[in-house]
Amino acid sequence: MKIYHQLGHNHKWALDAHFENGIGDGFIFCAYSFAYGKIGQGVGKYKSPKYIDKSMIDLQFYGSKKTADSGKLSSYPFNPTYLQSDDSTMISGSELIKRAILYQEKLSIKNIIIPVFYHEQNELNSYLKYLNKINKFVIGRKKKNSPNFKYYMTVPFSNEAILDENYVEDILQAMTDMSIAFDGYYIVCDAKPEYKKKISIDYDYYENLIKIFRVLKSQNFISVYGYANWDALLFSALCDIDYITIGTYENLRNFNIKRYTESLAGGPSQGWYFSEKLLNCIRAQELKKLRRNNCLDLIANEKNIFSDIVLNADYIWNTHKPDVHKNYLLAISRLLNEITSFQSVKKRMKVLEQRIVEARNLYEDLANNYRSFLVDECSDYHLGTWESIIKMHA
Repeated sequence: MKIYHQLGHNHKWALDAHFENGIGDGFIFCAYSFAYGKIGQGVGKYKSPKYIDKSMIDLQFYGSKKTADSGKLSSYPFNPTYLQSDDSTMISGSELIKRAILYQEKLSIKNIIIPVFYHEQNELNSYLKYLNKINKFVIGRKKKNSPNFKYYMTVPFSNEAILDENYVEDILQAMTDMSIAFDGYYIVCDAKPEYKKKISIDYDYYENLIKIFRVLKSQNFISVYGYANWDALLFSALCDIDYITIGTYENLRNFNIKRYTESLAGGPSQGWYFSEKLLNCIRAQELKKLRRNNCLDLIANEKNIFSDIVLNADYIWNTHKPDVHKNYLLAISRLLNEITSFQSVKKRMKVLEQRIVEARNLYEDLANNYRSFLVDECSDYHLGTWESIIKMHA
């Protein structure tokens, strides 16, 4: 398994985390944050030869925001922003996708993510038409370019679709058809966590995504899990995923189709501290309480320079400081590498299960012995679901 940074807002932090701190194996550039032509010219202090061989591009065809609200997407001449309502047909849409593939080939991107339009659960046939049409195009490209490029078709799941077992079964049959020429798939999923929760606790969400990753591996397809949150720990324990992404801000680790269809204003936040020991993010405000109760050290990440910096009593916390986010990048990458260092799925499940048990015990210790009660997003709401799923697959 390789860990790729999902690059968007404040991408410099992720690039520095990789090149200066050895975090992660590569990058997925998000077109919303990088204007057309920028990736091939160099990003910040990094010239393109330094990162291009270990990069992919998510061209984000998911929605159709108006040009004024579409970030850098409108700079791409083949982005669906330019599709008019009267010409958004299969033919014109397919031509945009083909141009997006050729653009990546010209950049010498070896692992090409094929963008596709977001489809709701009741639009499976429309998605399958694109799947089959672009598959024929890729067959021709592979004959011309093989073995220079690998092609990964995007499969964007709505929350309703991923919860529908019949839908998942139908799309898997199409994705693994004998005629498919794609080398693999780029999976993104609108998870929709419940109110005051950061990650999903829906069993169908987990079980159906697990099924997708397992079936793809059994059929020798490469899988790329985009916008992965820390629930990727469970998927990495139960599945053999080839690429898992990590991201600094929440919008880079939680796919939400509304970000590509309407303007969303972010709420105020002081930021979050990710604790390896709790397997969860803790509100910045809660750190003050933990410090007052003399138990901050219990949840602190060990051998993590960024954790040491942000938990120092003299540190002036600000969610717009890189150390806050680099703590997450280092902590989550270590957990993912720890779990996937074992080839056996059963061994990986045992490792994560032990981590879960330790985290739940720590939550009890904080509450019973230190009067530190972590609630809502900071609570252990997800650990019971994770442990149950592991036991179901044991």
